[in-house]
Amino acid sequence: MPSVHPKRQRTDAAAPSKALTKPNATPAAAARPSHSRLLAPFRSIGHTTSATPFTLLPQGKTFQLTTALTHTLQSYDTRKLHLQFVSSPPTPGVITRVVAHRDVVYAAFSYADGSPGVWVFRRGKKVGELEGLGEGEGGRYGAWVELIVFGEWVVGALDRGLVVWRRDGGECYTVIEVEGTVALVHPSAFLNKVVVGRRNGDVEVWNVKTGKNIYTILAPIPDGAITTIVQTPVIALLAIGYATGEIHLHNIHTDTPLFTLNRAVLAASGHTKRVTSLSFSTDPFVGSGVARNPADSGRILAVGHDDGFVSLWNLEKRKLFGELRHAHEAAPTGVHAQWLPGQNILVTSAADNSVKQWIFDTPHTARPRLLLARAGHAAAISALSFAAAGTSQFLLSASRDRSLRGASLRNDAASFEFSQGAAVKKAKAAAKTSSTAKDIGDAPGEAAKGGAITCLATCAGDDGAGSTGREWEGIITGHQGERAARTWSFQNSSVGRWTLPTTDGGEVKAVAISACGTFGIVGSASGGIDLFNLQSGLHRRRFPDPLTPAQAKLVKNGEATGKLAMIGRGKHTGAVTGVAADALNRVVISCGLDGRVKFWEFLTGILVFEFNWSGTAKTPNKLRLHRPSELLAVSCDDGAIRVIDIGTRKLVRELWGAEGHISDFAFSHDARWIVAASMDACVRIWDVPTGHLVDALRTPRIVSALAWTGPGDEFLATAHVGSVGISLWTNRTLFRHVVARNMDAGAVVDLALPTVSGEGGTALIDAAMAAEDDAEEDATGVYHTAAQLSDSLQTLSLLPMTRWQTLLNLDLIRARNKPVEAPKAPEKAPFFLPTLTNPADPTAFSIVAPAADATAADATAVAVRPRFSRGTADIGAESAFSRELHAGPQNRLVDTLKTLSPSAADREIRALADEDEMVALVAALTQRLRERKDFEVVQTWMAVFLRVHGSAVIDGPEDLGGASSGGAWEGIDESGDGDEEMDGQGKKQQPGERLREALRQWREVQSGEMERLGARVGFCLGVAEFLRSGR
Repeated sequence: MPSVHPKRQRTDAAAPSKALTKPNATPAAAARPSHSRLLAPFRSIGHTTSATPFTLLPQGKTFQLTTALTHTLQSYDTRKLHLQFVSSPPTPGVITRVVAHRDVVYAAFSYADGSPGVWVFRRGKKVGELEGLGEGEGGRYGAWVELIVFGEWVVGALDRGLVVWRRDGGECYTVIEVEGTVALVHPSAFLNKVVVGRRNGDVEVWNVKTGKNIYTILAPIPDGAITTIVQTPVIALLAIGYATGEIHLHNIHTDTPLFTLNRAVLAASGHTKRVTSLSFSTDPFVGSGVARNPADSGRILAVGHDDGFVSLWNLEKRKLFGELRHAHEAAPTGVHAQWLPGQNILVTSAADNSVKQWIFDTPHTARPRLLLARAGHAAAISALSFAAAGTSQFLLSASRDRSLRGASLRNDAASFEFSQGAAVKKAKAAAKTSSTAKDIGDAPGEAAKGGAITCLATCAGDDGAGSTGREWEGIITGHQGERAARTWSFQNSSVGRWTLPTTDGGEVKAVAISACGTFGIVGSASGGIDLFNLQSGLHRRRFPDPLTPAQAKLVKNGEATGKLAMIGRGKHTGAVTGVAADALNRVVISCGLDGRVKFWEFLTGILVFEFNWSGTAKTPNKLRLHRPSELLAVSCDDGAIRVIDIGTRKLVRELWGAEGHISDFAFSHDARWIVAASMDACVRIWDVPTGHLVDALRTPRIVSALAWTGPGDEFLATAHVGSVGISLWTNRTLFRHVVARNMDAGAVVDLALPTVSGEGGTALIDAAMAAEDDAEEDATGVYHTAAQLSDSLQTLSLLPMTRWQTLLNLDLIRARNKPVEAPKAPEKAPFFLPTLTNPADPTAFSIVAPAADATAADATAVAVRPRFSRGTADIGAESAFSRELHAGPQNRLVDTLKTLSPSAADREIRALADEDEMVALVAALTQRLRERKDFEVVQTWMAVFLRVHGSAVIDGPEDLGGASSGGAWEGIDESGDGDEEMDGQGKKQQPGERLREALRQWREVQSGEMERLGARVGFCLGVAEFLRSGR
């Protein structure tokens, strides 16, 4: 027997808040990371509705139609079906029921422990939450069945009970245990009453305030399973739908059955159609056949069925008035149909991700026409590609629901489905006269829409390097079980004029379009490859092309040589899994299950080269060609992606790390990255130049298809198994520096899929404005360029070339820049500049050139000034170079010299005053040459030193610090004349001998390095000449 739980009364005087906290909420799961190294979730597109019935909310002269997705609600304006709101935040559980009341929408779901929850939304924002059940009652009452709002009550029907909340306060009022609840409705004018349909066919009337069962109506139809109960326009009269397809009208006030619909039709047809929804038209115009009569409202009943049909019944005549065939795809939850109050428009939705509006134009209309529709894919997406990467906002998506759609990334209302009406009409006409339709399908009509789309190609290509904007068809698709590919026109948003049949009768497995957009390539399951002209639809060539009689004669006589010997040979022995053509239409590339990657000559169809991987685990299953870089990527059954340079026809990279079969992969538009999805639900990104795995993330669902957007790769679009939407991921490298170093194959980041509302996602602007993650930067580190890769290599400095070249030619630059004549004062200076020096005014400005003797005197003063103060007369301090020259290590001396400008370096070298300073500089340069560092600047400094102080080496100590040019090296081995000095052991030492000894050591090191470099350069030149000779 049903039981009633005690009422839960308020214990405090304060009014409870609508935003109540669920008492038995489970602890929040550990927070997932918000992004991987390169990607961050943005949002999901392509979702319209789900199997959950929609609800209508009056808004002035229009209605707000709210549909439920997995965890969010979407609200549309019924006038244009434009999206208005997306609810936020997402609900903790999957939304199973939604109902609108006044200006709010109630969404019912179940928490992780199975207990029911209800959130309240207004204009897409959460404004309240109904109180949850007590501890230990989670999942006790089963799954959701229905949710209704009336008066002061919110009543939720579950499998094993009714939960009653107060609408104003949000607290749980009572829980009524009722086993086998399958339907719930509030009859009009019945205060605090609800009618419950039970699994055994009984109908019970309950008072939710007292919790008592007032009356029980025994099953009106024996052995009939109730599926839905609705209120008719007549008070106390309910319509009950059954799983057998019957509709029963019953007066619950007098417990009197009126009549049952569809019984005779079902008996005659011999099959049943489950009733999933009932709705009565309140517009007397519909189905009247005469002028409008307000007294005749409620004449037409719309019945939704599980086979996707909608039946229209005339209640006056009690017979079928009309039928909407194939209004939606067949599904167990069936079609939910509901009339707009007081209007001649019927709104339907189903689990095929679509909402449609049907209008009855005249009183005599029996089959309404489609007025508006908002839809997405009804089945999982199998292929993704941009119509024109870089210039178009539309993402093309092919699905197993036999449809091709264009999804707009900017305006959701601009998304569309490619029309297939022309193909259906053409197939019906062809089926009457011939059997040519067999290439497309075995039956006309709906079958002419084609099978599930398995492959997709556009004229722009995945790399965006192809031609766009052509007047003829620029899209080709292959379909499951079909022996011909189909063409599509993006400009007309419809199926194209041509079908491209395979010549060997095999099923289409791969398609491609040339870079010019003129030719389409089709690969078959039997190994054949065909070339078609997309402007005319004519067949042009096969790969390999069959032999002509003349060619066959040459082959038979053994006269075919070179490429002619390969005519008619090389056909794939297995199914073709990928085809592509290069940017200049010189070569067609194909791969197949026979383990071979073949290169065909475009103009002749002759096989010119192949990679033979047969008999190994390298069987290729898909290929992608990046035409600007001429890189071909082939995914193989061993989990590797192999990159081939089609110019040299060499294997240049092998990318490992994927676990399981690779479902799809793509190049970035600059060919720097390859992103691939595998069956372990992971998306991995490799850096092509280095071959390193730079990013890896795991999603809750396996990725079935992916594509990059635009030339900047702003977004990565992915499609997932079991989902009809498209997930967009933000490229984080566009606005921040991300270190793309090699990572461990097991370091995979678990990320949640993007949501419809974008909750928790990262947009491009958000990524640009977000603060840097210090933890991430610390984890990745900063790479510093090594000062020297190896001590056996000569390393150049990082100084600009102009720095040391200017120093080497500084005398020539000064001579060239010397003024020809002294500057002259202007005849008349501007009024605001004084032209004469006023002794009385020390701030007066003078433009008269200084006298020549004054300039000479200044130069003489600088020459006689001590070294420690040269160039720093104003501050009287010793220069940094002078300090390092007397006390610093040799490495610091050279590093200091590298920081000086050409003029400053020249001045410091010229200012060397004695032999000790010269020896210190030569020793430092010798040591740097011995370390094989800064080769070009060391040679420059030594050349300047010898040019300035060459006379000190030859003539002796009296000329130390003087200037000379040329002939320095000839005097290094000669003994200079002059006074002799005593060394530390009492032996006589010629003046300048220490400098000569330092220069001898420099020459020895210099000679050894020149011989070593000469030998290596000669060896490289010999190898290059050998390769160039072609021997």
